[in-house]
Amino acid sequence: MAEGDRTAKGTGALKGSAAFCRNLELASAVIAVFLLIVNIGDIVLGIVMRYCFAQSIIWTEEVARYSLVWLAMLGAAGACARGDQMAVDFLVPHFPLWLRFISRVTRVGVQVCVLCVLIWFGVQNVGGTWRMKTMALGIPKALPLMAVPIGMSMLLAQILAQEWRDRTRSDAESERGGKSS
Repeated sequence: MAEGDRTAKGTGALKGSAAFCRNLELASAVIAVFLLIVNIGDIVLGIVMRYCFAQSIIWTEEVARYSLVWLAMLGAAGACARGDQMAVDFLVPHFPLWLRFISRVTRVGVQVCVLCVLIWFGVQNVGGTWRMKTMALGIPKALPLMAVPIGMSMLLAQILAQEWRDRTRSDAESERGGKSS
C-alpha cells in the first residue's frame, strides 16, 4: 500500500511539474510573439514615416531596442523548454552512466549559479535606475532593465522544473521496474 502511495505521489508530482513546464513555455511564447509583433510594427512604422513622409518619430528606435531585449530575455524560457538553447553534446552520450550523471549535475549547477548571479545583479541594477529616464520615451530606465531579472527568473524556474520533472519521471520509472534515464 505504501509503495502504491509513493507511486501515486510521484505521478502527481510528474504531472504537476510537466504542467508547470508547459505553462511557462506557453507564457514565454505568447509574450515573445507579442513583443515580436510590437518590434516589427515599430520598425515598419519608423521606416514608413522616414521614407514615405520624410518625418522621423524619435521614440521608434527605443521601442525597437527595448522590445527586442524583452523578447530575448522572456523568450529564453520557451527556448529552453524546447531544447533550442546552444549545447555541445557530442561527447556526453558516449560517457558511462555515472559520468553522464556528474555531467548533468555540473551543467545544471553551473546554469543555476549563473542565473542566480544574473538575477541578483539585475535586481541591483533595476533598483538603482528608477530615477533615470530614457531619452525618447521618458520612462524610468528600470523598466527596460527589468527584462534581465524577470527573464532569468523565468529561465531558472524552467530549468528547475524540467529537472524536477525528469527526476520524478526517472523515479517513477525505477519504481515500476523500468529503465531510468
